Amino acid sequence: MADVRLIAIAISIACGACGQAGAAPGSGITAPAGWQAMPQLAAAAKDAIAKTVAVDGAEAWGEPAMGCYGVWLSVAAGGDAETVAGHVVEGFAAPELRLQVHDVVKPGADGVMTLAFERAPYPGRLRARLGPDRITALACFDNQREPRACEAACTTLLGALR
Repeated sequence: MADVRLIAIAISIACGACGQAGAAPGSGITAPAGWQAMPQLAAAAKDAIAKTVAVDGAEAWGEPAMGCYGVWLSVAAGGDAETVAGHVVEGFAAPELRLQVHDVVKPGADGVMTLAFERAPYPGRLRARLGPDRITALACFDNQREPRACEAACTTLLGALR
C-alpha cells in the first residue's frame, strides 16, 4: 500500500501549486461496480496536499483484490488553463517522485487535460478539468494484477469527471 500512497501523494503534489480553496461539493462520481470507498487513501492524498493548499474535496475508491485505485481531488486554481496544466505536469515529473509522465494532452477549449504516468509496476492516467477558479482532477492507477479489468474500469471512471 505504500507505493499506492506515493502515487496518490504525487497526484496531490501535482495540484498543490494551484492556489487557495473555498468550499465545494463532493465529486458526484459513482465508482465502478465492485469498487469500494477508500477514505484512508483519500485522507492520505488530502493530507499530502493540505500542507500547501486548502483542499475542497478528496475522494478515493478501489478494488484492492484486482489492484485498481482511483483518487479525485478538487482545489482552487488561478491562472489560465495552459499555465495550470504546466504546473500539473511539473508536479508529476518532480524527480523525487520517480514518476514517468507521457501522453500529455494539453487542455482544449473545454479546459480538460490528460496525461499518463507510471512508477513501475503502477501505471496510471489522470484527467483534470482546469477551470478559471478550480481544478478537479481524477487519477486512476493499478498494480497490474488484472490490467485489462483495471483499464476498462479506469476508462469508465475517468469518463465520469465533469
